[in-house]
Amino acid sequence: MTLPELDPIEVIALEIARADMHYVAGSLRKLPHSAIAAEIALLQYGTMAAYEAQLYFGRTLGWKLDADWDAETAKAARMSGKFFADKQRNLPGVVAHFDQLLQANRGAFFPPGRRGRLFDFLRDDLSVVFLDGRPYTSLVSAHYLTGLGPEQVSDLETVGPAVRELSTGLGNIAGVLLRGSGIEFHEPGPVQAFQWFDGKSSVALPRLFGGELEPALAAALLTAHSISCSALMSAARSLCPWCEAAARKHRFVALFQALTAVANMRADGTTTLHSEEVLAFLDDPESVWVLGQSKLRNGLIHLGLQDIAKNLRTGSTIDDAIRAYTGQDPDAVSDRVVRHLNHFVDVLTRWMLSPTPNGKTFMAALHSAL
Repeated sequence: MTLPELDPIEVIALEIARADMHYVAGSLRKLPHSAIAAEIALLQYGTMAAYEAQLYFGRTLGWKLDADWDAETAKAARMSGKFFADKQRNLPGVVAHFDQLLQANRGAFFPPGRRGRLFDFLRDDLSVVFLDGRPYTSLVSAHYLTGLGPEQVSDLETVGPAVRELSTGLGNIAGVLLRGSGIEFHEPGPVQAFQWFDGKSSVALPRLFGGELEPALAAALLTAHSISCSALMSAARSLCPWCEAAARKHRFVALFQALTAVANMRADGTTTLHSEEVLAFLDDPESVWVLGQSKLRNGLIHLGLQDIAKNLRTGSTIDDAIRAYTGQDPDAVSDRVVRHLNHFVDVLTRWMLSPTPNGKTFMAALHSAL
């Protein structure tokens, strides 16, 4: 089927999917392994986009996009970005899942039958990547974002292959959608100055967010911060028009999902948020506006644009879809999202790294991995 035979909404859906694959593939290709490991949130975003494309085009056009990945792991990775807004797993469910991941990870590094317990002080079970002086991602975030279950996390031999299979599946779908696009000639993404730190999760995680949150919830919010930081770096990945279009989507989706997570924490009532700055941010008119754009979020992620089909015609673009959803100029929407995402990351970082009541800090619980 050629593009002229597709409906306008299908043409735009294909353009969104191809832009996503171009952006993620162009950003990750030719990076050193350590940098790819640090960009796990970007891999999650790409997996989500690839999974949604696989579903949408299979359902609407009968296209079979063969990823050759474990479908359940890919589905879990796709759902992980929803955090506490998952209809199947609300705030308590997500926190319980993080708790299981933390226990499984600790069991992998501190097996119950281990010998030489006197030397446990030499063992670490938490890796944290920093960029520009703030956390960028972590080992427990990587486990969650790639859809791994506790049984996989508890076996160190299965984690690497599972993530590689997910990456290969993403590459397979990108290969189909980008055939003939010239992606092989695309300038590679920048290599950031990542810094790696290690520590013990039982010591470090209780110090996050001023010690206000239980470790599992702190790990979940650390992960929401990670996807926001990854999206914030999208400007450095905008190396072509397709990349720029996808980067705009990435920033909006990450801000919407992460902001929804914090808003749901407050609405759930099981956790009291003491950070006045975070509470004020949630009530900021810009936050209210972002959270009111659920139709835009659904259209960009699920690719089904039927609700705005009457506003689109042959020759319409992704920008026209954004204009139809928001009633605003796409460049103005992008500028609003960039400003508010920057603000959100700054606010969340300050809260996350604030000391506990007795003055203990997250950074003091870590040491350089070098």
